[in-house]
Amino acid sequence: MSTFHSDPMNVLHQLDAAESLAFTAVSPRDASLMTPDAAIGNDCTVPVANCSDTQTILVVEGDEATRETLIQMLQYRHYKVLSSACGREAILTVQQQHVDLVLMDVDLPDLDGFRTTRLLRQMMDLSQLPIVMVTSASDPDEVLRAFDSGANDHVCKPLDPAATLARIATQLQLKSALQRLQQSEERYALTARGTNDGMWDWNLVTGELYLSPRWRCMVGLDGASWTPHGSEWMDLIHHEDRRRVQLDLEAHLCGETDHFETELRMQDGKQTYRWMLCRGLAVKDSHGTAYRIAGSLTDITEGKVADALTGLPNRMLFNDRVQRSVDHQSRNPQNRFAVIFMDVDDFKLVNDHFGHDAGDDFLVSIASRLDTSLRKSDAIIARMGGDEFAVLLENIRHVDEAVAVAMRLHEKMRSPFPVGDREILTQASMGIAVSEFDPESGKPQATAEELLVRADTAMYFAKNQSELPYAIFNEDMLAENMLRLELGSQLRHALDRDELTLLYQPMVQLCDGTTAGFEALLRWEHPEHGTVSPNMFIPIAESNGLIVEIGKWVLRKACQQAKLWQVEFGRPIMISVNVSVRQLSASGFVEAVNEALEETQLQPECLKLEVTESLLMQDPESTIELLHELRRIGLTIGIDDFGTGYSSLSYLHRMPLDILKVDRSFVDSMFDSDKNAALIRSILALAKSLELNVVAEGVETRAQLQRLQDLGCHFVQGFYFSHPLKPDAASEMINHHWL
Repeated sequence: MSTFHSDPMNVLHQLDAAESLAFTAVSPRDASLMTPDAAIGNDCTVPVANCSDTQTILVVEGDEATRETLIQMLQYRHYKVLSSACGREAILTVQQQHVDLVLMDVDLPDLDGFRTTRLLRQMMDLSQLPIVMVTSASDPDEVLRAFDSGANDHVCKPLDPAATLARIATQLQLKSALQRLQQSEERYALTARGTNDGMWDWNLVTGELYLSPRWRCMVGLDGASWTPHGSEWMDLIHHEDRRRVQLDLEAHLCGETDHFETELRMQDGKQTYRWMLCRGLAVKDSHGTAYRIAGSLTDITEGKVADALTGLPNRMLFNDRVQRSVDHQSRNPQNRFAVIFMDVDDFKLVNDHFGHDAGDDFLVSIASRLDTSLRKSDAIIARMGGDEFAVLLENIRHVDEAVAVAMRLHEKMRSPFPVGDREILTQASMGIAVSEFDPESGKPQATAEELLVRADTAMYFAKNQSELPYAIFNEDMLAENMLRLELGSQLRHALDRDELTLLYQPMVQLCDGTTAGFEALLRWEHPEHGTVSPNMFIPIAESNGLIVEIGKWVLRKACQQAKLWQVEFGRPIMISVNVSVRQLSASGFVEAVNEALEETQLQPECLKLEVTESLLMQDPESTIELLHELRRIGLTIGIDDFGTGYSSLSYLHRMPLDILKVDRSFVDSMFDSDKNAALIRSILALAKSLELNVVAEGVETRAQLQRLQDLGCHFVQGFYFSHPLKPDAASEMINHHWL
């Protein structure tokens, strides 16, 4: 019996004549639903594969004449055709060359078509290599055996050319569609792996929940057989976040939000929680009812618990670790720990002078230096925000251990920090709070939040009232802290209510014992608290920015008083005014000085500005430029608290200075040892080499005065001569002879 129902080439020519070469393209979905006969249709329309890229068909046929006829028929349809006469040759061809489809007869001379198909299926699956088998129409069992062997489709003898071509084209289209689908899925999977996100797909009707391998791994289910069903995945969410997540999800499913997005904490399989960003989009039916929602899960723990700038743990993580320590102490009372709160002095100046980028670099340098100063097994250091850092010290036996760590950090901060092409000197103030266990209540004395407040309070005390770089919290500090908060709000009105006043302490010239001038000292006469110490309210004014306005008032008031004395006594009277960090760095400071002089008609030579040594060295280059501008006005410039900072001789000789003012701590300790007296002697020698005068402050005894005279000091001031005086009392001291 002939293999073909009719002459295949005649049939093809007839199809061409009927213009059936303009085949209707069939979508993969449609083609999968159509039977081969339906694909042909009554009008003999045959689906064809995309011929933009020639596809290769392997014809496996033992009869040479039939094989050649098939080859011609396929080539007529612009397929590339390979051929084999037996099964073994077909397998070898598939191994060595690219083949898109195999058209194979059941009857082959060596291996029959069924066995050959099974061997090919061991190499490639149905989607990779479609196989269309030519079976006998008289033996229905051959069709079943063909599919059992792994064939995709079959055609019966005698072959109908149009039907054969239709089945071949359909299988090629299906293969192409499956390849595109596979590529799409691979691209999707690769994208998901590339973003390191977990994927989820929730059928809201059946409750079926698909979780990608990455999702399961993120929440510790990668090795578990249990898979959450429906809303059971909510059980993995931290109990404090669960209700909020449910509300966010319901809002999206009800159409109140365009998409579902929420941050939450989920278990990670290690008895801890990690921060996740969960996002999704619902699919709705024609009635607007959501029946499915799919989305992603992103681990954002690092961003939530690590400071973006420095890489250190952030406030959230630090607070969590302190809370854990408190919980641990509740179970183990012997577990003492300490919190050190640190504030970098005058960080705002770096931002103001060099810009925020330089400020960021400055903070990164500080963080790196602090981080390398502590053993990770002993402590956690975090950036709490701005220029504030904190340290958690666990398992300490005594507060001295925390003090030792604070001093170690202090020493690390003393070396200059590079900022751009300059070096910046800074210091840090630290507050220490130790967690103690209360045996009566059976729990720690302070909560985690209270400990942080205590450490912060002690830090403020260290910054403003302690001679040490640290302070250890005590209960009295809380009362002072409350007073500080109260004064902060009231200080804004102190100027308007004339509550601020200036007192004047005389400076004595040791060569003749006369009054060389006065230092103007600011005081606050509070209507309820009486005289408020400058150590209390000046730092408040510094922090809230009022110091600039207050500083202008002090300049005008001091110049006004000096002018009054000049008129009264007929000679110039020198007046000294202390300048704060914020004042000097504020824009318009030189203009404010000029305005005060012009308004009071005081000669510039009668005004001396005193700037602390640490301020001068924070940004030496800018400071030198500013001091020269002030000097050009005609002012006298002095360094206050000299010896307590870290002045560089290379900068000192370039600064337009007139006076070095020795800090009172050196005067207090000058009799403690020969070394202390030698320090003052060294300062005097330095001043002499730089042609500067020296003022010693804090003189309280006759012995101190005598020693300073013997050392060759130029000027002195202190309680031995006079406390700060009101203007009328100070007037009486102008012509006083002190020695």
